[in-house]
Amino acid sequence: MLRRQARDKGRGTGATPDVFEARVYAELAEELPDEDLGEDLADFLEHYEPGSRPGADEEEDEEFVETVRAALERIERR
Repeated sequence: MLRRQARDKGRGTGATPDVFEARVYAELAEELPDEDLGEDLADFLEHYEPGSRPGADEEEDEEFVETVRAALERIERR
């Protein structure tokens, strides 16, 4: 889903903020291929419940959240 959104958002001309956001989403989807993060990373982080990912220990869970948070911060800084 994120790859499709990134591809669709990346269409068009110029390096608009949407293109940058699409690139960040594409990188995140590549790094976390099994996760469905939705369209709004802030909303995802707000509603995410630690320990809710099957088979992930506490350290993996923290790394996951930090990866999503870092992507969101990149988008917000642009």
